[in-house]
Amino acid sequence: MTTRRQILSTLMMGAALATPFAHAQTYPDRPIKIVVPFPAGGSVDAAMRLLQPRLQKALGATFVIDNVGGVGGALGAAKVAAAAADGYTLLAGTNNDIVLAPVLNPNVRYATQDFTPIGAIATNSSLLVARKDLPQSTLDELIQQLRTKPESITYGSPGVGTFQHLTMEDLQQRAQVRMVHVPYKGAGPIVNDVIGGQIDLAILVPSTALPHLRAGRLKAIGLAQLQRDPLLKDVPTLNEGKLVSGIEARGWIGLFAPKGLAPERLDHVRRALEAALADKTLAASLGDLGFTVVGAAERSGFAGRIAADEAKARSIRARMQ
Repeated sequence: MTTRRQILSTLMMGAALATPFAHAQTYPDRPIKIVVPFPAGGSVDAAMRLLQPRLQKALGATFVIDNVGGVGGALGAAKVAAAAADGYTLLAGTNNDIVLAPVLNPNVRYATQDFTPIGAIATNSSLLVARKDLPQSTLDELIQQLRTKPESITYGSPGVGTFQHLTMEDLQQRAQVRMVHVPYKGAGPIVNDVIGGQIDLAILVPSTALPHLRAGRLKAIGLAQLQRDPLLKDVPTLNEGKLVSGIEARGWIGLFAPKGLAPERLDHVRRALEAALADKTLAASLGDLGFTVVGAAERSGFAGRIAADEAKARSIRARMQ
Protein backbone atom coordinates (compact mmCIF):
# COMPACT_ATOMS: atom_id res chain seq x y z
CA MET A 1 0.00 0.00 0.00
CA THR A 2 1.37 3.39 -0.98
CA THR A 3 1.75 5.67 1.99
CA ARG A 4 1.37 9.44 2.05
CA ARG A 5 5.13 9.73 2.73
CA GLN A 6 5.97 7.66 -0.38
CA ILE A 7 3.72 9.81 -2.56
CA LEU A 8 5.34 13.02 -1.31
CA SER A 9 8.81 11.53 -1.80
CA THR A 10 7.99 10.59 -5.39
CA LEU A 11 6.61 14.04 -6.14
CA MET A 12 9.65 15.76 -4.66
CA MET A 13 12.00 13.54 -6.69
CA GLY A 14 10.11 14.33 -9.87
CA ALA A 15 10.24 18.06 -9.14
CA ALA A 16 13.98 17.88 -8.53
CA LEU A 17 14.55 16.11 -11.84
CA ALA A 18 12.31 18.50 -13.72
CA THR A 19 13.71 21.72 -12.28
CA PRO A 20 16.90 21.98 -14.42
CA PHE A 21 14.93 21.32 -17.60
CA ALA A 22 12.21 23.78 -16.64
CA HIS A 23 14.85 26.36 -15.73
CA ALA A 24 16.55 25.96 -19.10
CA GLN A 25 13.25 26.21 -20.90
CA THR A 26 12.47 29.57 -19.25
CA TYR A 27 15.57 31.22 -20.74
CA PRO A 28 15.33 33.98 -21.76
CA ASP A 29 12.61 35.42 -19.55
CA ARG A 30 13.88 39.00 -19.53
CA PRO A 31 15.78 41.34 -21.91
CA ILE A 32 19.32 40.39 -22.95
CA LYS A 33 21.91 43.14 -22.92
CA ILE A 34 24.55 43.29 -25.66
CA VAL A 35 27.45 45.52 -24.64
CA VAL A 36 29.00 47.29 -27.63
CA PRO A 37 32.41 48.44 -26.36
CA PHE A 38 32.51 51.50 -28.62
CA PRO A 39 30.46 54.70 -28.83
CA ALA A 40 27.14 54.86 -30.64
CA GLY A 41 27.43 55.68 -34.33
CA GLY A 42 30.57 53.68 -35.05
CA SER A 43 30.79 50.73 -37.43
CA VAL A 44 30.52 48.05 -34.72
CA ASP A 45 27.50 49.79 -33.20
CA ALA A 46 25.85 50.10 -36.62
CA ALA A 47 26.46 46.43 -37.38
CA MET A 48 24.98 45.26 -34.09
CA ARG A 49 21.89 47.45 -34.52
CA LEU A 50 21.31 45.71 -37.85
CA LEU A 51 21.67 42.32 -36.16
CA GLN A 52 19.56 43.21 -33.10
CA PRO A 53 16.03 42.81 -34.57
CA ARG A 54 17.01 39.58 -36.30
CA LEU A 55 18.32 38.12 -33.03
CA GLN A 56 15.09 39.16 -31.34
CA LYS A 57 13.05 37.36 -33.97
CA ALA A 58 15.20 34.22 -33.81
CA LEU A 59 15.27 33.95 -30.02
CA GLY A 60 11.90 35.47 -29.20
CA ALA A 61 13.49 37.85 -26.70
CA THR A 62 14.31 41.52 -26.39
CA PHE A 63 17.93 42.54 -27.01
CA VAL A 64 19.15 45.88 -25.66
CA ILE A 65 22.29 47.59 -26.99
CA ASP A 66 24.47 49.12 -24.27
CA ASN A 67 27.31 51.31 -25.59
CA VAL A 68 30.27 51.30 -23.18
CA GLY A 69 33.17 52.92 -25.04
CA GLY A 70 36.70 53.65 -23.91
CA VAL A 71 40.26 52.24 -23.81
CA GLY A 72 39.99 50.67 -27.26
CA GLY A 73 36.96 48.62 -26.25
CA ALA A 74 38.47 47.36 -22.99
CA LEU A 75 36.01 49.16 -20.67
CA GLY A 76 32.99 47.47 -22.20
CA ALA A 77 34.74 44.10 -22.35
CA ALA A 78 35.72 44.36 -18.69
CA LYS A 79 32.09 45.00 -17.78
CA VAL A 80 31.03 41.79 -19.51
CA ALA A 81 33.91 39.75 -18.10
CA ALA A 82 32.75 40.71 -14.60
CA ALA A 83 29.06 40.02 -15.29
CA ALA A 84 27.16 36.91 -14.25
CA ALA A 85 27.47 34.07 -16.76
CA ASP A 86 23.71 33.70 -17.04
CA GLY A 87 23.20 34.60 -20.69
CA TYR A 88 21.71 38.02 -20.00
CA THR A 89 24.88 40.05 -20.60
CA LEU A 90 26.73 39.50 -23.89
CA LEU A 91 29.53 41.31 -25.69
CA ALA A 92 29.90 42.42 -29.30
CA GLY A 93 33.60 41.66 -29.19
CA THR A 94 36.32 42.60 -31.68
CA ASN A 95 40.04 41.99 -32.18
CA ASN A 96 40.75 45.10 -30.13
CA ASP A 97 38.97 44.22 -26.90
CA ILE A 98 39.03 40.41 -26.94
CA VAL A 99 42.63 39.87 -28.08
CA LEU A 100 44.75 43.01 -28.22
CA ALA A 101 43.77 44.85 -25.04
CA PRO A 102 44.60 41.98 -22.64
CA VAL A 103 47.82 41.19 -24.53
CA LEU A 104 49.15 44.74 -24.97
CA ASN A 105 47.64 46.86 -22.21
CA PRO A 106 49.09 46.07 -18.75
CA ASN A 107 46.22 47.94 -17.10
CA VAL A 108 43.61 45.53 -18.48
CA ARG A 109 42.72 42.96 -15.82
CA TYR A 110 40.79 40.45 -17.88
CA ALA A 111 42.13 37.77 -20.24
CA THR A 112 40.97 36.51 -23.61
CA GLN A 113 40.02 33.28 -21.85
CA ASP A 114 37.52 35.11 -19.62
CA PHE A 115 34.99 34.99 -22.48
CA THR A 116 33.03 32.21 -24.13
CA PRO A 117 32.78 32.67 -27.91
CA ILE A 118 29.20 32.28 -29.11
CA GLY A 119 30.02 32.84 -32.75
CA ALA A 120 31.68 35.05 -35.33
CA ILE A 121 29.45 37.62 -37.00
CA ALA A 122 31.41 39.46 -39.69
CA THR A 123 34.85 40.47 -40.88
CA ASN A 124 36.11 43.65 -42.49
CA SER A 125 39.08 44.70 -44.57
CA SER A 126 41.77 47.12 -43.43
CA LEU A 127 42.83 49.78 -45.93
CA LEU A 128 46.02 51.83 -45.69
CA VAL A 129 45.29 55.35 -46.94
CA ALA A 130 47.44 58.45 -47.37
CA ARG A 131 46.96 62.18 -47.59
CA LYS A 132 46.28 63.10 -51.20
CA ASP A 133 49.50 65.08 -51.71
CA LEU A 134 51.91 62.56 -50.19
CA PRO A 135 54.68 62.05 -52.80
CA GLN A 136 54.62 58.26 -52.33
CA SER A 137 51.67 56.29 -53.77
CA THR A 138 52.66 52.65 -53.23
CA LEU A 139 53.93 50.65 -50.29
CA ASP A 140 57.25 50.02 -52.03
CA GLU A 141 57.70 53.78 -52.47
CA LEU A 142 56.91 54.36 -48.79
CA ILE A 143 59.44 51.71 -47.75
CA GLN A 144 62.14 53.17 -50.01
CA GLN A 145 61.51 56.63 -48.54
CA LEU A 146 61.72 55.28 -44.98
CA ARG A 147 64.89 53.32 -45.66
CA THR A 148 66.47 56.50 -47.03
CA LYS A 149 65.09 58.72 -44.28
CA PRO A 150 63.81 56.83 -41.21
CA GLU A 151 60.80 58.22 -39.33
CA SER A 152 60.04 60.70 -42.11
CA ILE A 153 56.44 59.47 -42.42
CA THR A 154 53.72 59.60 -39.75
CA TYR A 155 50.64 57.48 -39.17
CA GLY A 156 47.70 57.75 -36.82
CA SER A 157 45.84 55.07 -34.86
CA PRO A 158 43.01 55.08 -32.30
CA GLY A 159 45.58 54.41 -29.60
CA VAL A 160 48.51 52.31 -28.44
CA GLY A 161 47.73 48.61 -28.64
CA THR A 162 44.77 48.91 -30.98
CA PHE A 163 44.25 46.75 -34.06
CA GLN A 164 45.39 49.59 -36.35
CA HIS A 165 48.53 50.21 -34.29
CA LEU A 166 49.46 46.53 -34.32
CA THR A 167 48.84 46.28 -38.07
CA MET A 168 51.26 49.14 -38.70
CA GLU A 169 53.82 47.67 -36.30
CA ASP A 170 53.63 44.38 -38.20
CA LEU A 171 54.15 46.21 -41.50
CA GLN A 172 57.18 48.08 -40.17
CA GLN A 173 58.74 44.93 -38.75
CA ARG A 174 58.33 43.07 -42.04
CA ALA A 175 59.75 45.99 -44.04
CA GLN A 176 62.45 46.79 -41.44
CA VAL A 177 61.56 50.48 -41.32
CA ARG A 178 60.33 52.93 -38.69
CA MET A 179 57.54 55.50 -38.90
CA VAL A 180 56.31 57.99 -36.32
CA HIS A 181 53.18 56.78 -34.52
CA VAL A 182 50.60 59.43 -33.58
CA PRO A 183 48.06 57.88 -31.16
CA TYR A 184 44.56 59.38 -30.94
CA LYS A 185 41.77 58.91 -28.40
CA GLY A 186 39.50 57.30 -30.96
CA ALA A 187 39.11 56.85 -34.69
CA GLY A 188 37.03 59.92 -35.55
CA PRO A 189 39.72 62.64 -35.63
CA ILE A 190 42.14 60.48 -37.62
CA VAL A 191 40.24 60.81 -40.90
CA ASN A 192 40.09 64.58 -40.60
CA ASP A 193 43.81 64.81 -39.84
CA VAL A 194 44.86 62.66 -42.79
CA ILE A 195 42.65 64.75 -45.07
CA GLY A 196 44.04 67.92 -43.52
CA GLY A 197 47.66 66.77 -43.87
CA GLN A 198 48.47 66.69 -40.14
CA ILE A 199 49.46 63.02 -40.51
CA ASP A 200 50.52 61.05 -43.57
CA LEU A 201 48.87 57.63 -43.22
CA ALA A 202 46.10 55.73 -41.45
CA ILE A 203 44.40 52.35 -41.46
CA LEU A 204 40.67 52.72 -42.14
CA VAL A 205 37.79 50.39 -42.88
CA PRO A 206 36.88 50.69 -46.59
CA SER A 207 33.38 52.02 -45.90
CA THR A 208 34.91 54.99 -44.05
CA ALA A 209 37.59 55.62 -46.66
CA LEU A 210 35.57 55.14 -49.83
CA PRO A 211 33.71 58.49 -49.95
CA HIS A 212 36.99 60.35 -49.42
CA LEU A 213 38.79 58.26 -52.03
CA ARG A 214 36.08 58.97 -54.59
CA ALA A 215 36.18 62.69 -53.78
CA GLY A 216 39.98 62.81 -54.13
CA ARG A 217 40.53 63.80 -50.51
CA LEU A 218 42.57 60.65 -49.78
CA LYS A 219 44.45 58.08 -51.83
CA ALA A 220 44.60 54.33 -51.27
CA ILE A 221 47.94 52.62 -50.70
CA GLY A 222 46.67 49.07 -50.29
CA LEU A 223 44.55 46.52 -48.45
CA ALA A 224 46.12 44.59 -45.57
CA GLN A 225 45.13 41.16 -46.86
CA LEU A 226 46.31 38.44 -49.20
CA GLN A 227 43.67 38.86 -51.92
CA ARG A 228 41.91 41.85 -53.43
CA ASP A 229 38.48 42.85 -52.18
CA PRO A 230 35.71 42.39 -54.80
CA LEU A 231 34.22 45.68 -53.63
CA LEU A 232 37.54 47.48 -54.24
CA LYS A 233 38.79 45.74 -57.38
CA ASP A 234 41.12 48.59 -58.36
CA VAL A 235 42.87 48.75 -54.96
CA PRO A 236 45.95 46.50 -54.65
CA THR A 237 46.84 44.56 -51.54
CA LEU A 238 49.91 45.55 -49.55
CA ASN A 239 51.47 42.26 -50.65
CA GLU A 240 51.56 43.02 -54.37
CA GLY A 241 54.83 44.98 -54.26
CA LYS A 242 58.37 43.64 -54.27
CA LEU A 243 59.61 44.63 -50.81
CA VAL A 244 57.22 43.02 -48.32
CA SER A 245 54.79 40.11 -48.12
CA GLY A 246 52.55 38.26 -45.67
CA ILE A 247 50.64 41.28 -44.38
CA GLU A 248 47.14 40.25 -43.34
CA ALA A 249 44.93 42.18 -40.93
CA ARG A 250 41.21 41.55 -41.19
CA GLY A 251 39.08 42.82 -38.36
CA TRP A 252 36.19 40.81 -36.96
CA ILE A 253 33.11 41.11 -34.77
CA GLY A 254 31.83 38.20 -32.71
CA LEU A 255 29.26 37.56 -30.01
CA PHE A 256 30.65 36.55 -26.61
CA ALA A 257 29.41 35.64 -23.15
CA PRO A 258 31.25 35.68 -19.82
CA LYS A 259 33.18 32.47 -19.17
CA GLY A 260 31.05 29.75 -17.64
CA LEU A 261 27.79 30.15 -19.55
CA ALA A 262 25.73 26.96 -19.22
CA PRO A 263 25.98 24.80 -22.36
CA GLU A 264 22.23 24.74 -22.99
CA ARG A 265 22.04 28.54 -22.90
CA LEU A 266 25.14 28.86 -25.06
CA ASP A 267 23.54 26.54 -27.62
CA HIS A 268 20.28 28.50 -27.42
CA VAL A 269 21.97 31.81 -28.29
CA ARG A 270 24.31 30.22 -30.84
CA ARG A 271 21.40 28.78 -32.81
CA ALA A 272 19.64 32.15 -32.71
CA LEU A 273 22.78 33.86 -34.02
CA GLU A 274 23.08 31.38 -36.87
CA ALA A 275 19.44 31.94 -37.81
CA ALA A 276 19.91 35.72 -37.74
CA LEU A 277 23.02 35.57 -39.92
CA ALA A 278 21.19 33.45 -42.49
CA ASP A 279 19.08 36.51 -43.39
CA LYS A 280 20.34 37.55 -46.85
CA THR A 281 19.16 41.14 -46.35
CA LEU A 282 21.50 41.36 -43.35
CA ALA A 283 24.47 40.40 -45.51
CA ALA A 284 23.64 43.18 -47.96
CA SER A 285 23.20 45.78 -45.19
CA LEU A 286 26.43 44.80 -43.48
CA GLY A 287 28.14 44.90 -46.87
CA ASP A 288 27.19 48.57 -47.14
CA LEU A 289 29.17 49.11 -43.91
CA GLY A 290 32.19 47.25 -45.28
CA PHE A 291 31.56 43.98 -43.43
CA THR A 292 31.33 40.45 -44.82
CA VAL A 293 29.11 38.01 -42.96
CA VAL A 294 31.11 34.94 -41.97
CA GLY A 295 30.19 31.53 -43.33
CA ALA A 296 29.44 28.40 -41.35
CA ALA A 297 33.03 27.13 -41.66
CA GLU A 298 34.44 30.37 -40.24
CA ARG A 299 31.95 30.30 -37.37
CA SER A 300 32.92 26.75 -36.44
CA GLY A 301 36.60 27.75 -36.45
CA PHE A 302 36.12 30.97 -34.50
CA ALA A 303 37.86 29.80 -31.33
CA GLY A 304 40.88 28.77 -33.39
CA ARG A 305 40.93 32.15 -35.12
CA ILE A 306 40.95 33.92 -31.76
CA ALA A 307 43.81 31.75 -30.50
CA ALA A 308 45.83 32.41 -33.67
CA ASP A 309 45.24 36.18 -33.39
CA GLU A 310 46.34 36.10 -29.75
CA ALA A 311 49.53 34.24 -30.64
CA LYS A 312 50.28 36.72 -33.43
CA ALA A 313 49.70 39.68 -31.10
CA ARG A 314 52.08 38.22 -28.52
CA SER A 315 54.71 37.66 -31.20
CA ILE A 316 54.47 41.25 -32.45
CA ARG A 317 54.58 42.58 -28.88
CA ALA A 318 57.73 40.58 -28.17
CA ARG A 319 59.42 42.05 -31.24
CA MET A 320 58.34 45.57 -30.21
CA GLN A 321 60.15 45.28 -26.86
